[in-house]
Amino acid sequence: IVRNLRAFPVLRRRFKTYVKGIEHIPDGFTERKLFYDYIKVRRTNPEKRVSMSEYTIFGFHSLPVEEQKKFLTDTEATLLMRPYNAESEPYLKDKVAFLKNFSEYVSRDWLYVPEATPEQFVDFVKRNGSVALKPQLSSWGIGFKKMTAEDLEQVEDFEEFYQNLIEKKYLAEQFIQSDPALARFHPESLNTLRVITFRNGERFQVFGCGLRVGNKGLHVDNAHGGGIFCEIDPETGIIITDGLDEHGNYYERHPMTGVKFKGEQIPYWDEVIDLCRRASTTLPCLKVVGWDVAILPGGKLELIEGNHNPGMNIVQAPAKHGVHDKFANLLIDFYGYPEPQETATV
Repeated sequence: IVRNLRAFPVLRRRFKTYVKGIEHIPDGFTERKLFYDYIKVRRTNPEKRVSMSEYTIFGFHSLPVEEQKKFLTDTEATLLMRPYNAESEPYLKDKVAFLKNFSEYVSRDWLYVPEATPEQFVDFVKRNGSVALKPQLSSWGIGFKKMTAEDLEQVEDFEEFYQNLIEKKYLAEQFIQSDPALARFHPESLNTLRVITFRNGERFQVFGCGLRVGNKGLHVDNAHGGGIFCEIDPETGIIITDGLDEHGNYYERHPMTGVKFKGEQIPYWDEVIDLCRRASTTLPCLKVVGWDVAILPGGKLELIEGNHNPGMNIVQAPAKHGVHDKFANLLIDFYGYPEPQETATV
């Protein structure tokens, strides 16, 4: 009880900040009523640890408890996948390890800053014109920076700047552009495809797919960075929903470019699925992976990263269909029941 009382004002402050991004409060709700309903949902579903964004994008305010249970939160997905995906984590979470192990599917230039000299870094930026700077172990676009050769020249204290990159273990990558078919949604960002796959030996299955595009001129496409996402039919590569952001705002068309989401065909779709199929055989420990794939100009495919604990929001929220049981059952069907975890005794 004490812990919950202490957490309440923190949640209230965070919710006040979060709700500012919701363009239309649901009918019959005020901001205050919506917050208390969110608290009720958390208490009713303690095992889910529902985030503010999940509460909103899943539409929990309008769903009975039995329907809420059908959705898979990030916390639940991580707990379900952990027994199966622990071995693959070092190869996927570490961006440098990923680039080395999946080099067959990576054509962009890259440099691990802690292993480079200042001169090598400067040459790398100038050679590529624009680079993406990412912390080695980051996710959700946290710490992402785009730097051009002109930006580098404007750095006042290069030694301090470079030392900060080393201390935070930054990776520098060539900043690549999307094929016009995807760039037209939001040209400023690299817009990517998320493909969630299962593999066990020769058995392979695509669980779900989505498109992620940037917004507001930002250079990242993930939802936590302000991006918009929508679901794709894995069989056809056709977008089957409108766009959605992490505040639950729907977009029939991209708010900056006017490009329509639902009904659009993703090009080179068979090739995208085949790339993920082949990449999933790179290491025997790969089981459930969320692949991020870019389509470059001319149709060249580029593997951006693989996620060992991919979130399921992109295959649930836009169409408002939960995948909890479908996902949990497929894990058991592919890999069997997980080994029981040892518990410490006192």
